[in-house]
Amino acid sequence: MIGAIKQQAKDLFAELDRVDWPTKEKVMTSAWTVVIVSVFVGIYLWSVDWVLSKGFAYFFLKTR
Repeated sequence: MIGAIKQQAKDLFAELDRVDWPTKEKVMTSAWTVVIVSVFVGIYLWSVDWVLSKGFAYFFLKTR
């Protein structure tokens, strides 16, 4: 039992040594890209929602 756990730990560390870890610059670039895209998508969705809500409110209040 203990031998199997030790072997799994050795295999885990061997696998982690083979991982191609990204550099700090690559991680920061990717993080900023996600933040910027998220902000633009949020602004786009907010503006579409605002236009549609104003349009529907105008249409439905006009028909009464």
